[in-house]
Amino acid sequence: MDFIQNRKLRTSLIVSNIILLVYLIFRLFNQAKILFSFPLDITNDLSSHMAQLYFLKACGFHNLCQYWYNGYELFKFYSPGWFFFSYPLLLIFKKPEIATYISIILILAISFFVIYKIVNIKAKSFLISISFFLFLFASPTSISGFFRLGRVTELFSWMIFLILTYFILKYKDKKIDMNFILFIPFYAVMILSHPTTTIIFHFFLLSLFLVKLKDKKELLYLAVFVLIGILISSFWWYPFVTDLGESRTEEFLPELKNRFFDWEGQWTSSVLLITIIPLFSLALFYFYYKSKNKDKKELLFYSPVLILAVLAVTRIVTIIPYLNFVYPEPYFTYFLIFSIIFFFNTNFSEKIKKILPSLLIILIIISVIISVRETSFYPDHTELESTTLELLSKAEGSFLIFDPPNPSSYVKAYYSYAPIYLNLTTPSGWSTSELSTSHHKTLLKITDEFKNRNCIEFRKTSQDLKLNYLIAYNDFCRIKEECNLKEITIKNNACLIKI
Repeated sequence: MDFIQNRKLRTSLIVSNIILLVYLIFRLFNQAKILFSFPLDITNDLSSHMAQLYFLKACGFHNLCQYWYNGYELFKFYSPGWFFFSYPLLLIFKKPEIATYISIILILAISFFVIYKIVNIKAKSFLISISFFLFLFASPTSISGFFRLGRVTELFSWMIFLILTYFILKYKDKKIDMNFILFIPFYAVMILSHPTTTIIFHFFLLSLFLVKLKDKKELLYLAVFVLIGILISSFWWYPFVTDLGESRTEEFLPELKNRFFDWEGQWTSSVLLITIIPLFSLALFYFYYKSKNKDKKELLFYSPVLILAVLAVTRIVTIIPYLNFVYPEPYFTYFLIFSIIFFFNTNFSEKIKKILPSLLIILIIISVIISVRETSFYPDHTELESTTLELLSKAEGSFLIFDPPNPSSYVKAYYSYAPIYLNLTTPSGWSTSELSTSHHKTLLKITDEFKNRNCIEFRKTSQDLKLNYLIAYNDFCRIKEECNLKEITIKNNACLIKI
């Protein structure tokens, strides 16, 4: 590896690592605010995961849980992997916030250990191991998605992906032995961890099948191990697949497809990255392949990854069944992992080595600047959040919240907070994959009825939804008089109303 032997390349890595490590630690400290202040802001998948982790304890796996949607089957349409992983932490530390934050730290620690093992397959190097880790987890996409937005279930799936990558890379040029049996439980966990990561992982799994084609015995072992992993995880995926028609999954396909083409809307950055990162992977593979004297086995092994990169760049993935369920963000991480693998295993030409140290540091600095500018820091509660929580504490039974006026608040986050700390239920919730189409239409209906002052219909729909309370803001508080509703309390232009 050039980076171990070349002094300038080594120095550039050290400088890059210091920059990224400081930034990652800073972000993790900032994210630690969740330990003291429940996430209620609009950049927020985290609150959903915290609530469902709590539900696993309160309701039980695949049991009916009354807290959301007037009762739904927990984890019927949502992967339970991270929740199983974090459940012991919840039992120890009691609070979902603490369990969630510690799970993030554990996932990062385990991922670093696995990356160290991956690097050691070729040559032992702590420097390259820490560089691999930081290039992956301190990247702008990781900081934004895994930490700030809080996609911890996907973060967990990438940890499992790295573990399986270790097995695939280790046995790429080695006979499959009994140690490979450890692949089975991790593969089963991968299926339980995140559907999108699982779908694209199979392109890399195919790589191992391709290089084992000439050895029928090894191919048989590999097929049997994969089949066992599929069977072990079937307690979750079988009901998920057979009942998928009951979910709203297919309704999301147009929006998922739009994320690949929306050059001028809210998904512009995603469109840009889903173009640049796969192309970057293809370019780095070219240099890697060239430095390996165009070894045909290397081309065969990585061909599924390269094909997926081409399908992503050309947007063909948006029309292929199953692949069209994968939104752009998982591709970022997927191709970033392989870009890093190609990068650190390439013997670059002397001409490239001269510019690479400076170029690397410049790119790292630019990436941190972009991350700081584009990814918000974890905010403290404003007066709006404090007021809403105070009103919520006076509610009893089932509730809904209608449109906080300040964009600092996210309604669904309150639907996560209320069950955990106030034992309140809601006909709404924060797990759209488990919200049925009919119930979703009813929620849209009651919102329109309230805002349009259709009092009779609003009362009727409220009865259907077993709704007891609502929180409204500003002019919507006046609807209580028009619809003869009972005001419980009002504060700072927010009101709690009993139906």
